[in-house]
Parts: sequence; structure tokens; C-alpha cells
Amino acid sequence: MVRISLVSMHSTFSFTITTAKMSTLMRTIQTSLYSTIKSVGFLSSFCLIFSTTTIAQDFRMGLALSPNAAWMVSTDYDHEPRGAKVNFGFEFVADVLFSENYSLGLGVHIFNTGGDVRYLVQDTEDDDFLMNVDRSYSLQYVELPLTFKMRTKEMGYTTVYGRFGLGLGMNVKAEADEARYRSYEEVINGEWSTYDVGGSAISDRIEIDSDIRLFRVAMIIGGGIERTISGTTALIVGLNYNAAFSNTHKDVNLIKVDSAQSPVVVSNEPVEGEMRGHDSFLALSIGILF
Repeated sequence: MVRISLVSMHSTFSFTITTAKMSTLMRTIQTSLYSTIKSVGFLSSFCLIFSTTTIAQDFRMGLALSPNAAWMVSTDYDHEPRGAKVNFGFEFVADVLFSENYSLGLGVHIFNTGGDVRYLVQDTEDDDFLMNVDRSYSLQYVELPLTFKMRTKEMGYTTVYGRFGLGLGMNVKAEADEARYRSYEEVINGEWSTYDVGGSAISDRIEIDSDIRLFRVAMIIGGGIERTISGTTALIVGLNYNAAFSNTHKDVNLIKVDSAQSPVVVSNEPVEGEMRGHDSFLALSIGILF
């Protein structure tokens, strides 16, 4: 415990900082600093790539807001997606023009993604029970998109474009709201029945950096319109589908389940496996190109 006193001409003031509060404060500062360092490093890499790529090339730049609706996808079929989340993002857009109709789409996209899932784990306090884990993921990435863009010729003041390509992202923040509660009880060796104690599960916000892989590789498909405002300045409105195809989870174990979401049992023991899946989102992009 730390006691701090402030002395003035007329009185003395003091307040106390507990060790727990100091530890929480330091952990928050360290997490924020770590996220900032990762973001700055990734942005520096982009600037180096962008500066060497765009030498002697015509290019346009802009800024855009990108709210999205995201969800989790299960590829192991042992954890169950439970719902989507609405998130927010923004991006720096840079188009390297090959011709009037074709360009290379670069940029920096900072976005939040995630979704709700449910999976089974062994109760660490009593192995006669299995527990449901309900997680609502809140993940943040810095992504470098590399897309090929095709444009129509200008019709009036409007141009239609389509894009497809890849995105390389780095995780800078990983948190989840998590609730755990018993859901199965072993009544006879190897036979499990549902277990319901009633009431609602207690949910906690936790940091899950160790459960999420650092890098995210994604497919990007989208399209939209550019509306000329004045000169080379244009309003852009687009819709993009961004789907990770690399595994998001790292070293997360669960109990395998069958098609009815009941635990798979072999030799009277529930079978464990590794969680595999990823996130996807649909984003609306609204911005200005200069």
C-alpha cells in the first residue's frame, strides 16, 4: 500500500493507493503502450512499402470511415457461433493508377471485429462436470490491404469500381466478455446428462492476447461508386466483404461435440480438441479521395 501526502501552508491532504489499484493501473498502461508500439511498427512498414512502390507512379489518396457487422466462423464445428457484432473502423486509402480503368489499391485499415461463440470445456474444479464457455470477442487489427481495382469510365460525374485481393493484418488488441457455467454432469462412467443450476452466468471482461494469433490473412472483395465533387476530389461509397482464412485462435482447447452439440466420449472420457475458426465482416466504406 502506498500513502501520498500533500502539504500546504494551512493543511495536509493524503490519499492511499492500494497495491491492487496500482497493479491494475500499470497493466492498463502496459497494454495501451504495447498496442501503440505494434500499430506504429505496422504503419512504419506500410510507409516504407508505399514510398518504394509509388515512385514515378500516378496515385490518389483519401480517408474513409468503415463501420462493419462482424461474426465468428467455426471451422472445427465443435464451437458454436452465437451472433454478430456491430463495430467501427477507419482507413487510409491509396490507389496506384496503371491506367484510367485499373489501379492497385493499397492503404492502412484499422478496424474492430469479433462475435459471440459458445464451446465446452472440462470443469477444472470437478471433472464430473463440463462447462459452457460463452465468449463475446472484441478484436482490433491494423491491416494492409493489397487489392486490384477496376473502374468504369466516368458516366456523368460517377464511376463504378470493383476490387478484390488480400489483406495482411496484425492484432493490436484482444479482449472478450466471458461467462462460464456448468452444463453437463457425468451420471455414469462415460454417460453425461445436461445440468442446469438455474440463474444467469456471471460475465467478466478479460484480456485474451495469448488466445489470439498475431497475424491475420484475409480475402477482400468489394465494390462501390466514386462521385466527383470538384476536380480530382471524389466522394466514395463502397461495400466490402473481408473474410479471414487463417485460424484466429491459438492454443485454445475445447471438448469436441457431435451434431447435437453433445460431448463426444471415447473410453468414458470426453474428447478434447483445438479450437479452429476465424472472423468475417461486411463493412460500409464512406470517404473522400483527393
